[in-house]
Order: sequence, then structure tokens, then C-alpha cells
Amino acid sequence: MSRSTANVSFYCRESKKNRDGLAPIELVIILNTQRCFIQLPRKEYPAAFKAQVKGKKRTDLIEYLDGVRARLNQIATTFLMEGRPLTSDALKTYFQTGGYQIYTIEDLFNDYMRILKKRVGKDLTAKSYRKYEIARDKLYRIISPKEPVSAITKAVILDYQASMNQYLDYVTTNGYCQRVKTIVQFGIDNGKIKTNPFCGIKLRKGEKSIQFLSEEEVDRIRTTDFHNESLNRVRDLFVFQAASGLSYTDMAKLVPTDFQVTEDGQYYIHDKRNKTGVFYTAVILEQGVEILKKYNFKLPMLGNHKLNVYLKAIRDLCGIDKPIFSHVARHTYATRCLNRGIRLEVVAKLLGHSTTRITQHYAKLLKSSILDEVKDAFEKSN
Repeated sequence: MSRSTANVSFYCRESKKNRDGLAPIELVIILNTQRCFIQLPRKEYPAAFKAQVKGKKRTDLIEYLDGVRARLNQIATTFLMEGRPLTSDALKTYFQTGGYQIYTIEDLFNDYMRILKKRVGKDLTAKSYRKYEIARDKLYRIISPKEPVSAITKAVILDYQASMNQYLDYVTTNGYCQRVKTIVQFGIDNGKIKTNPFCGIKLRKGEKSIQFLSEEEVDRIRTTDFHNESLNRVRDLFVFQAASGLSYTDMAKLVPTDFQVTEDGQYYIHDKRNKTGVFYTAVILEQGVEILKKYNFKLPMLGNHKLNVYLKAIRDLCGIDKPIFSHVARHTYATRCLNRGIRLEVVAKLLGHSTTRITQHYAKLLKSSILDEVKDAFEKSN
């Protein structure tokens, strides 16, 4: 190792003597201002050690220390020839283990997730962070996190993708793949991964089909008595969401003072969305107002998971052949508004969308609306 960038020294400290008066020899490496300590297996008497190091006699101890220096030089040469970054810690690891420190898949994800977590609450939501965790956990089912990052091959990514396609839709699968790709690129950018396993794999962005209920289906749920207190409460919560467009988290944080009413009796809510911080103005339809009055403006909330379990039971009991979960009510509200001719810009404000591009996903016209609009257009021209 070049003396201009590195310094190697040895110590045998009195303070570390054992009962026999022997102390371990310590190797100290200073490389580019980085310092590390290595305790060597050999022990010496501190006074004798000091005398031999200062003396000119070629002793067995001096031969041993020169051998350590030679080995360090050999390791440093190997690092430089292979183009690996040389640090004092990397040198220590190779010296102690006889090889490079293995950078594992787990190390890669931990490094990236640590950075990502600092962004939560600033430019990243907890929900988005959770999606990275899920993407990671699903990958760990395909390959052990203890494997080196080089084990993430194209074959592994294709297996990851194919496995999720068995039980997830195309868009969701590609979303998880895209998150893993982001983390792999982080590894490439930091010199941890040499070959990009995503090379040649196209992750096309698609759009999820928006699930919503027709007004007839909402009425079927609203007018059904399930003869069960829990199911009836969940029914009312779903009907309120379908009449207000609120997400579960925004509905869950409501208090009576959040509800405002105009001079002509129109109830509405003006607040910030919990997910994005964007302001929304939710105009509550008549069916929603009835629910509010029934519970004296204190909605009977329960956990989102339990709510969705009950909604599945309600779907089956009402004979509705569509998936129903809490967010379907929000989709339903948006679709009802759009099909009644409310402008996209207004619906965006109702839902708390930052742009109408997001709202366009909800713009699914019902067949009846399409037929009526064409019919009206031609009747006017006659």
C-alpha cells in the first residue's frame, strides 16, 4: 500500500495484558483518513514487543509483522486490479475472512428502504412505503434475502413476475416489479450490482379497470335489512361513502363539526385529504345526509379490514356479481357524478384530486348514459 494514502502500525498495550503478562498485538490501518483496528491472534509481552520493534535485530516477531504487511499489500493490490473500492473496513473484512464482504439482497433492500423511510410524511405516503415492503416480501418468497445481490438474475425477475401473475392483475404485478426495478437500479448506481437483471424485460404501464356499482345496486344494498347490527352498520357506511365520495381514511377521521350546511340545506365537507393533503369539497347527497342524521353525525366506524370482510358478505346476500370493498363506494360516487353530466374539473374538486388526469380514470360512462346522450343529440337536430 502506498505510504502517501495508507499507514500500518502495530501495538501491544500494557493495559490489555492477561494474567501471564501477555497482550494481543493490535494492527491499526489508516487509509485515506479512515481508521480501523484488527486484533491479531499472536500475543507478546508488551515491553519485549516494544524493544524488538525499535531494535534492528531480525527476530521471529519482526518476520511475523512483515508477513502481515505483505499480506495487506497483496489484498490492496487485488482490490485495485479488480476495480473494487478500497476502504479500511473492506481491507479489514478481507484480511479477517479471506474474501470480500458479501453484499446481500437483504443489504440492498435495507439500504434503500432506510432512505425511503426518511421521506415518509414529506414527499412519500406511508401507503406508498408499504407497497415497497410488499414488493420486497414477495421477492423474498422467490429468492433468499441472504443470497448475494448478483443472484438477482433475469430468470429470478421473470419467476417473480410470473408467480404474482397467478393471483394478481397485470397492473398490480407490474407495479411491484417496477418497485423492485427501482431498488435494483439503486444498487447499480452505487456499484453493488454489475448486470441489470431487468434488461430486456418490459414493464408496460396499464390502467386498472375502475369498479363501481350502478344506482340500482346501491339502492339494493341501501334498502336491504340484513337482520344483523354489524352488517347494517357497514351497509350504512358504504351508502354514506357512495353518497359523499370519501375514502375510508377521510371518512374515519370525521367529527360532527366537519359537516357544514348551506343556507338552502345542502350538506358538505371541506377538508384536506389524509393521503395527499389536497383540499376537497365533498357534497353529500341526500342518501348520505339520511345516514348522518340517523347516527347524529357520528358515524359508527370500524377497522378497514373488518369493513371489507362485511362488505363481501353484503355483496353475496344482495346477489351482486362484482367485487365490493370500501373504495368501490368512492368510485361509485365519482361515476354517478360524471354520468349526471357534472364536469370533470368539478368532480376532481369533489374527490380532492390534484389534477383531472386522475379523475379521468373514473370517467366510465354507463351504457344507458351513452344511449341517452346520442338519442338526445339527434332529437334536437330534428
